[in-house]
Amino acid sequence: MGVGPHLHQPGRQRGRDQHDPRRRERDRDPGRRHRRGPHRRGGRHPQPHRGPGRRRARRPAQRDRARQHPAAGHRSVGRAAGAAARDRHQDQPRGALPLGREPDRRREAELKAARLLPLAAAALIGGGCTDGSRVDVLDGVVLADTVSGADTVAADTAAPALATCASDAECDDGHACTVDRCALEAASPHCEWAVVAETCFINNVCRAAGEARPNDPCRRCEPAADTLGWTALAEGGRCDDHDLCTVTSSCRGGGCVPGEGLECDDGDPCTADSCDAALGCVHTPLSGDSCDDGLVCTSEDVCLRGACVGVPEPCDDDNPCTVDACIEEGGCQHAWAELGCEDGDPCTTGDSCREGVCVSGGPNGCDDANFCTVDTCSSDVGCVHLPTSSPCCIGVVAACDDGNACTNDLCDPLTGECAAEPASGECDDHDACTVDDACVASECVGRPRVCDDADPCTADSCSPGAGCGFSPLTGPACDDGLECSVGDACLDGVCVADTSACVCTPALSDDGVKLITLAIGDGGYVGEALDLDGDPATCAPESSCDSGINNSLGIIAAFANDSLVDAVAGGDLSLVAMFAPRGDDPDLVTLSFFSGELAPSTPGCDAQVETCDWVVKRDLLDPETCAPVVSLPATLSGNVLSAVGQAALPFEIRLSQTAVVQITIGSLQVVGTVTRSGGRVTAMQGILAGAVPKQQLLDGIGALPDGSLPPNLDKATVLALVNALVSNDIDTNADGVYDSASIGIKFTAIDGHIVGVED
Repeated sequence: MGVGPHLHQPGRQRGRDQHDPRRRERDRDPGRRHRRGPHRRGGRHPQPHRGPGRRRARRPAQRDRARQHPAAGHRSVGRAAGAAARDRHQDQPRGALPLGREPDRRREAELKAARLLPLAAAALIGGGCTDGSRVDVLDGVVLADTVSGADTVAADTAAPALATCASDAECDDGHACTVDRCALEAASPHCEWAVVAETCFINNVCRAAGEARPNDPCRRCEPAADTLGWTALAEGGRCDDHDLCTVTSSCRGGGCVPGEGLECDDGDPCTADSCDAALGCVHTPLSGDSCDDGLVCTSEDVCLRGACVGVPEPCDDDNPCTVDACIEEGGCQHAWAELGCEDGDPCTTGDSCREGVCVSGGPNGCDDANFCTVDTCSSDVGCVHLPTSSPCCIGVVAACDDGNACTNDLCDPLTGECAAEPASGECDDHDACTVDDACVASECVGRPRVCDDADPCTADSCSPGAGCGFSPLTGPACDDGLECSVGDACLDGVCVADTSACVCTPALSDDGVKLITLAIGDGGYVGEALDLDGDPATCAPESSCDSGINNSLGIIAAFANDSLVDAVAGGDLSLVAMFAPRGDDPDLVTLSFFSGELAPSTPGCDAQVETCDWVVKRDLLDPETCAPVVSLPATLSGNVLSAVGQAALPFEIRLSQTAVVQITIGSLQVVGTVTRSGGRVTAMQGILAGAVPKQQLLDGIGALPDGSLPPNLDKATVLALVNALVSNDIDTNADGVYDSASIGIKFTAIDGHIVGVED
């Protein structure tokens, strides 16, 4: 609390018009004075007000009691009491009855107000300030109501009753906006109170500077004008009408008049803009409306759940000798390519691109390896094979062809006489139960095919038309390969055994974190995904990426992230990461991921904010060895963790609570920052990245139940968007073919203890 002045003014009486709060109120409201009736003029003063430092005259015994207890016998005190009669109904604290409603309540209010006591009557107490300036000081002076016009008081009131004290603590009025002290330096120590700067004390309630009167925004606390009463705002002054859809509301005729309507246009064509009186501007996401994403390299832009999404511009110039691409800085680009091409002439072969133009190669010989044809070429129709005139040919068919691949057919060109000689080499006897067929003495002969599948639970056989067949068996003994199993036997072609003694126990580390947020990255930018292929020259999606960041599936963030966030927060998707040491180096760890659930040891633990105990599910544990299935070698460098491997993480793309697409993220990488304490990782945030075959995502969307998508989406639209906007950009098996689409998922995680495996 601030410290205000504590002053008395001797030998001077303040005029009633200056310090009487009711007189000030009547000045504001002339009709109020008329309603109360005119004062009598001449003679003694009319019935005195309960203004600062005044009370009805008491008998000596009453004054004595007042000296002994500062809160006793005062019916109204200070400016606060003067304002109470005026504003008592609006300004009472919630739940309190208005003063004067009933005798006991009135008495209680009087006793409470008496603790503040009146404003210093500067003319009656010794000390300072004789220049007539106003001092907002409340002191413990209790004065009689009858005062003469001169600087004297009546004989029975010449000695004012003071709220005596021996320490500041005895003057504590319990209000934060008053400075309470005991004037020990005075001849008769008494309490003094001052209102703290930038506050008002109105009707026994502290108010902050600028605070509006309840239900009357055009009157507020203005300490510079009045610390003990509400100050009316000037006509046209700004006020708060408690409607967030209006601005520049102002006071007119004593009331707060709404101003102009709030402008809620956010300039986004993908939102419907409106205003709510309690919330202010509301921007509802739209789907299906046309928009412009501002990108040169997209077209057919449309709103999708509030985001403007466009189809990449293909820039195809129909020239096989250019590589077509689009860059934002220059639009469509067509670079020359040194590739094979087709010049459109069927009589040439080996055509190739030179400086963006397809150049013809050599002539096409059109040789069909048939001696009964004459081979030529026409630019209009291509190769032409005309029958030759020979006694060895019947049209374009050899007259001496015996249909045996293991003979060389001979013909005398003069007589047309046929002969045959044995041939050698490979052949096909058209028997699926033979292999390595070859010509032997003009016949095609093969070795018998072995159809043993080394499975004791199948009966092996072979048929010439179908080849090997394996029929399931039931009953024969077998071996399932587990040393711990017993009673191994074939059942419908499968080796089945009693494995009740084979439950493995995983080696788990207590050091773990729980992922509390997951969100698919938006575009191929730093902080949204990773450089998955290690090539800074490539990024995805092409229309919104840079710095080599790969996130082809980032396009689905617009309609998948909301449901993903809800699934994590609600516990439907619960991932736990574990850090296990790799050798003696504390910076080398193995990072593993599990599906988790809260352990019974921490029931009711808030997994989003608290450190909880977790048990891991067996779905991501090897059933035989209990080794983690999703496991990556990781390195810690300071507080940066990087992990790269060939692990694959099962994951869910949620388009709604019921539309869940199961995918597998392969070629897993994780990069993030960690917080370590006591040798443990206690927090982590970063990006989990990998690759998903585009067709896997399409198949998953196609398999969704009808009606499972949100109302503003349908399966055909989502499939069309994925087909148009997502491209495979990662070669996962290094065969030169892009087979999967990159994805980046941002995450944050908090400390968690892995304590076991689910039962």
